[in-house]
Amino acid sequence: MNFATFSRVAIWASIALCFLNHVPAMAQPPRGEDCEATDLLPQSILGCMEVSNLDAALKTIFDHPIRSRIEATPAYEAIVKAGALKQLQVGIQAFEANMEQPWQQAIATLGDRGITVALDSSNGGVGVLLHSSSVETLERFYNFVLAVQLLQGKAATQGEYREFTAHSVKENLKMVRMHDWLLLTNKSEFGKAVIDRYLDRGEDSLSKSEGFQQAWKMAKANATDSRLVSGYVNVEHIRQAGIAKEFYRERVENLLFEVLIGGVLANLKNTPFASLALDLRSDVASLQVAVPHKREWESPREYYFGSPQLAAAPNILDVGDRLFALSAHRDLSQMWLRAGDLLTDKGNDELAVADTQLTTFFAGRDFGEDILGALQSDLQIVGKTQNFEGVLPQPAIKLPSFAMQFKMKDAADTQPELRRVFQSLIGFFNITSAMNGQPQLDLGMETPAGAQLVTATFVPKRDQRENREAAIQFNFSPTLAFAGDRVILSSSTELARELVATGDKAARKEAAQPMPTNTIAKLDVASLGKILQANRTQLVTNNMLEKGHSEEAAAAEIDLVLEIVSYFRTAQLSLDVSDTALKVVTTIEVISGNANDD
Repeated sequence: MNFATFSRVAIWASIALCFLNHVPAMAQPPRGEDCEATDLLPQSILGCMEVSNLDAALKTIFDHPIRSRIEATPAYEAIVKAGALKQLQVGIQAFEANMEQPWQQAIATLGDRGITVALDSSNGGVGVLLHSSSVETLERFYNFVLAVQLLQGKAATQGEYREFTAHSVKENLKMVRMHDWLLLTNKSEFGKAVIDRYLDRGEDSLSKSEGFQQAWKMAKANATDSRLVSGYVNVEHIRQAGIAKEFYRERVENLLFEVLIGGVLANLKNTPFASLALDLRSDVASLQVAVPHKREWESPREYYFGSPQLAAAPNILDVGDRLFALSAHRDLSQMWLRAGDLLTDKGNDELAVADTQLTTFFAGRDFGEDILGALQSDLQIVGKTQNFEGVLPQPAIKLPSFAMQFKMKDAADTQPELRRVFQSLIGFFNITSAMNGQPQLDLGMETPAGAQLVTATFVPKRDQRENREAAIQFNFSPTLAFAGDRVILSSSTELARELVATGDKAARKEAAQPMPTNTIAKLDVASLGKILQANRTQLVTNNMLEKGHSEEAAAAEIDLVLEIVSYFRTAQLSLDVSDTALKVVTTIEVISGNANDD
């Protein structure tokens, strides 16, 4: 049924309600007892989520200052002109007429004591449990659904089970009300299991499971008024069912994948459950996923966590116009040397080829043991927007610059070797580029305040020196910098200079945390917006070529993307690890007021 049809049906649904006297009375709840949704669910549940504070969440979303900005966009105006919102308003009016209250208030009341969504591993049953403080509101909603079905000429079939009447409103959707509870499910067996526990309060409910109790305690920890969702996943059931097998394999194929989440994979092979918690405020949304952790689960990926003690990531690097930053503890030397236990046969074959080539570049020195082994386990990566104002030649497509920073164990021994290899790589690149008619790199040297920078700059052809549509290579000026025990490999000289000058300027405090932060990554969305804006012309052109849009339509689509990006401030992900738990926290900050608000 399309939405226009639904709107017409919904209008008449409220009129038809007075004729629905065939719905039997609901059985009364057991006297003197109350229950939670988890008391009604079986222990075979694969995962469940409880939504609370729905009223506050609706107000946060629909009363948010960004709403006025969205309504002022051309895209929103186009939707209004198309009449789509009028149809939606008609449907809302019909719903409100039936519920005898505003739709937001009605929805909030339907689930003001919690809305729980659950998936059963035993029969594939999916259930939604609404727990309301208003039996009348539940009954109105129940009858509204039945009326819509009746007016479509598809009267809901019904069946009886232990004094309760269940209606099949769709082929795979059953509905039953149990006093102040409303259950929607796709499986009759699931519905019967819920009703049995509602009436009998058996000891085999999910709430009695020890694993669930631990997960729920973890999910509910530090709950605030902004907590919207608490969740539980039975990871052991998922492993046994053979779902998402790639997350439980002993070995991975991709080396980068291993560096980023190898430790998480080691945990997922053993952890029995996971908990999640979603908090929502007007200025930030935060999702936390936590699982149990044990040191004996880490093998053979101790390089990821730190041995014999759990290690923390270094500070994330702070530079002007920062686009992103990532810092992590990774013993890359141990990872490289243990690759046989971490990578698949294909991954090891590819790594063997790379190892041979790197050994050649490093004059016979073993890359894993001698080169990576000369670096400490602090990995720092940072990217920033580039300012091309007054720079010629200027690339047509403007990319951010990025850099990696490590600390050397013995700077006096390591620095000359790395400098020589960098210079050799630039020479090799120039030979290859000359054979293909590409721009050459010119080597240089800078020594600011005791530091040392080995620079490489692309040399334009004489007729291209003032070109403002230059090749993409002119985004880069590869630079290797040494400052004390730090070594910096940067895609641009400007960024290398800034990192040398700012040192280890922190974007977060060094103070010891109860759970050391193993990995932290941050995206500054304002800088992303600047990069997209700087490349707007190219983006519009690509949109026209790829989608066949007119210039006006393509520009409108790109401007909508830029508008959406402007709603956000930052996105951050952190991985915290203790001897007993592993926690991943994702946080997204939004602009709570005008676009220019700090």
